[in-house]
Amino acid sequence: MKKIVLLLFFSIEIIQFGFSQVPVKISDQTVILNNKKFYLHKVKKGQTLYSLSKAYKVDQQEIIRINKLSNFEIKSGQLLKIPYSKEYNNDTSPDFFYHKVIQGETLFSLSQKYYVGVEEIIETNPVVKYGLKTGQILKIPNSFKKKRETENKKYLLYTVEKGNTLFSIAKRYNVSVDELIKLNPEAANGIKPDQVLKIPKTYHNNKEQINDSIPIDTINKLQKGLNDPLYFTEEGITPCNQFEYSKNKTFEVVLLLPLFIENNLHYISSYYKEKDPMFYKNTKRFIELYEGFLFALQKLKQQGLSVNLKVYDTENDSIKTESIMQSLNYPNIDLIIGPVYSKNIRIASKYATKHHINLVSPLSKNLSLLKNNPFVFQVIPSTEARINNISKYLSKHNDSTNLVIIYKNSGEQLKWVNKFKEDYTLYDSLHLQPDTSIFKIIQYDTDIKVANEQQEKINRALKQKYKNIIYIPSDNEVFVTQVIDKLFAANDSLDLEIIGSDKWINFQNINSAVFNRISFNFISPLFVNYNSPDVKKFIVNFRTVYKTEPSFFAFQGYDIAYYFLNTLRKYGRIFQFCVSAKDAFPNHRGLISNFNFERINTTGGFENKSSFILKFNDTFQLENKTLNEKTE
Repeated sequence: MKKIVLLLFFSIEIIQFGFSQVPVKISDQTVILNNKKFYLHKVKKGQTLYSLSKAYKVDQQEIIRINKLSNFEIKSGQLLKIPYSKEYNNDTSPDFFYHKVIQGETLFSLSQKYYVGVEEIIETNPVVKYGLKTGQILKIPNSFKKKRETENKKYLLYTVEKGNTLFSIAKRYNVSVDELIKLNPEAANGIKPDQVLKIPKTYHNNKEQINDSIPIDTINKLQKGLNDPLYFTEEGITPCNQFEYSKNKTFEVVLLLPLFIENNLHYISSYYKEKDPMFYKNTKRFIELYEGFLFALQKLKQQGLSVNLKVYDTENDSIKTESIMQSLNYPNIDLIIGPVYSKNIRIASKYATKHHINLVSPLSKNLSLLKNNPFVFQVIPSTEARINNISKYLSKHNDSTNLVIIYKNSGEQLKWVNKFKEDYTLYDSLHLQPDTSIFKIIQYDTDIKVANEQQEKINRALKQKYKNIIYIPSDNEVFVTQVIDKLFAANDSLDLEIIGSDKWINFQNINSAVFNRISFNFISPLFVNYNSPDVKKFIVNFRTVYKTEPSFFAFQGYDIAYYFLNTLRKYGRIFQFCVSAKDAFPNHRGLISNFNFERINTTGGFENKSSFILKFNDTFQLENKTLNEKTE
């Protein structure tokens, strides 16, 4: 019944779209975000997602995804990003004219009529080299449009800033004032802030000094408050496709970790006779992270990358972190990796954002750290991102699936259940698939007095002859153990599969007999495939260098260093415009992590959205069942 209601709801929405359309004019305002171009469309009263999708020739779901809309509703005055299509650019003239040959016309007369060379007509219409025929249809290149496009490639755009003069701009780009005025006649009477000037590219003597900056977009003029800190003009910034790494270039990288060096020297020296010397408190994992980082750095140096790495011991101290950040020579820093604890990341990210330096948060999954910090990259996906991946995975199941959610009655648990429902409905119902699974939600009470009632609840929710997938959004061992025991006590003939957190792997109280009966799946940001040749090679080399087995933290340190240093080499220090999960060069598939970074909002930082769905096989080993769509 719920399925029918959902289908009816969305059918009604579509009918409304069909009868309430308001003409949509293609916007002439565009913005570049993450190296992708978007229209900025201001919604008018009566316009709908349907009418926008038809006008811009883009799927409704794509508009919803890009603008993070929770439903089909859009409001008058709302500013939406629409994927840019070359079909609707500022030059609406066609690439070709179509001409019907009349008696007496020649290739020469056509070239004179359309201001195009005879060779170009023949190249577009090879058959005409044998002569023209009356009534023949020819494609004639639009020479005017081609000339404009060629001219556009000869110059870059610069947005005038307060305090700029023609002389300072000319000096900055190594051109004369006369050349600027010739290309920008309106500048002869003076220039104003936000005015866009054409700068000839041919006059740059040193390619590495080209400042083909991404100009400040008109987005700030369109809607107050939609201020994107990533849109700025800064000396030395080049677009993604123009940066070229030179072996003479050395990247300056800062690594911030709570190593407690002095304390560890004391502990290690005190236990030097031990086979495994003791570490100070919980610093072993950070030293292992550092070892993996150095391992990747050594490999990249062998490949020709030059990096000057400066390592600072934060000692997990806010005052020490503040002092380190104040001491850094910011104009010469290309990348900051660390710190690892939230309180210190907040301190470091404030300075990184101020000086426009990308900062990598390696271990935190605190999404609030990305708020208003557009230069922060969070490697570990948040709980929200993991739930999103689970909902996407489960939404692909068909009518033979019976989906059940079991949660504990708490505000936090209810929050995750609602998040799942919202994401699941978005991924599943928008496709209007007739074979979509329907999910049941059970609020489980752990009070032993009502144990029998809880068992009956679960029994009623499960179905014979169906694959019963049970999602339990909890990391509480007592609660999870109780629920699993109830599932284990259900009818033996039921096909049961459970999805939960990777933290369950360390639970001690789950009866081992359960593994023989119920299929376990885990959502995790990390997975080591020990059958992978790359993983095997890494383990052998790591043993040789460090005389020990690599931990998960060593794998993480390696992946983080290899991905971000490769990204620096390809795109330069302002790589936040360029990162993409589809870009194979920076190695977005690591040994233990995959990387798929997306900005959380217009003014926020980047979160890694990639997770693994893992499953215990018959030998109780974890194997990768499916990947996040964007990393496949």
